[in-house]
Amino acid sequence: MKTSTKRILSIFLTGLLFLLALIFYVNLVKPEYADIQNLRASLAAKSVLFDEQKEIISNVKNLLSQYESAAQLQETISLAMPLGEGIAELFQQIFALSQLSGLSIQSFNLKTLALKPNNLGTIQLDLRLAGSYGALKTFIRSAETNIRVMDLSNLRIQPAGKPEQDLYRHDLTINAYYQQ
Repeated sequence: MKTSTKRILSIFLTGLLFLLALIFYVNLVKPEYADIQNLRASLAAKSVLFDEQKEIISNVKNLLSQYESAAQLQETISLAMPLGEGIAELFQQIFALSQLSGLSIQSFNLKTLALKPNNLGTIQLDLRLAGSYGALKTFIRSAETNIRVMDLSNLRIQPAGKPEQDLYRHDLTINAYYQQ
């Protein structure tokens, strides 16, 4: 075979291979490449959607935790200012405070005062306690830090025995508050 024939045959085969590669690219590679581009776009969209859903779930969890803390706050407020008078609980608290401080209750009287415009009610307690002055200070300090909101509005101290006995009669007026 002549070199010129070989050259023409080589050029013809190269052209044929190029034509086959072009047909292969157009029929097989290009459609798959388009599918790959569509899948990448779908993946990107789903990733964005996943991130948004993840953020929404995080926000919902935060709201739920805030709601739970608000429920705990409402429960604490209900202990501090109960709904309704709660006279039995109030008496139980006063009795426990007097026992812890070393005072004895001699008399206990209560009055429910008129409601204020903001639906805040007041129970006025008139107490007569017997015990030492130190025990009275402990009782007042305990009443100030008690969970239920109360304040001391009147106090009168009188000796109940000889001064060396350190025994006094304490007349107190305490206001306790509640929600209507």
